[in-house]
Amino acid sequence: MFSRILCAHDLSLAGDCRRHALAGLLALAISFGAVAQTGALAQVEVTRTGETYRVRASAQLAADQRLVWETLTDYERLREFVPGVTRARVLTRAGNQLSIEQVGVFSVFFFDLPVKLRLAVEHTPYTTVLARLAAGSMDANESTLRSFSGRYTLTPVRLPPLRSVRLDYDAQFELAAPLPPLIGSLFAVSAVRQTMREQFEAMLREIERRQARLAIAEDSK
Repeated sequence: MFSRILCAHDLSLAGDCRRHALAGLLALAISFGAVAQTGALAQVEVTRTGETYRVRASAQLAADQRLVWETLTDYERLREFVPGVTRARVLTRAGNQLSIEQVGVFSVFFFDLPVKLRLAVEHTPYTTVLARLAAGSMDANESTLRSFSGRYTLTPVRLPPLRSVRLDYDAQFELAAPLPPLIGSLFAVSAVRQTMREQFEAMLREIERRQARLAIAEDSK
């Protein structure tokens, strides 16, 4: 209360007060974001070296490996369950080599950064999805990433009689433009971790939803 009164009566301190208030809100958002909203326990780590971010995420799912794979590669429907994706489509497909366009936003707390990517994707059914930013695929001014490479790895876990899969995600990317100064200097890693956690957990929830639907269908036979 005292800080609010001080801000209202001393304009010279208004900027500092706004910065402190925003920092407090960001910290609060981080603490709420740490709570998982999926049955599978997700581990998400983000590190930063210069302007390059490294993301490592993993979870163990009580799900069929093929179903997990089909959910990961259901590109045309990603917008239905992954936050921030407004459109994803397969441009070309030659065997296990695909070209995919993805459009959406990368939400970092109160900021939405537009995303428009063209990815070169390689499938190894039903174990690996490799993706990288397609070289020379679009004007540099259109791309929100300077570089990107990512890998999903599916590993079966033998826990009879349950079907279980370990899902690992490893990605590295560099933004074409740095985050706004306040976030970039204080909360860059936490902000990116929060967004990546939300997207990874959304994928886990969709896998669990499809697995539950499959189990009901099998029980009704």
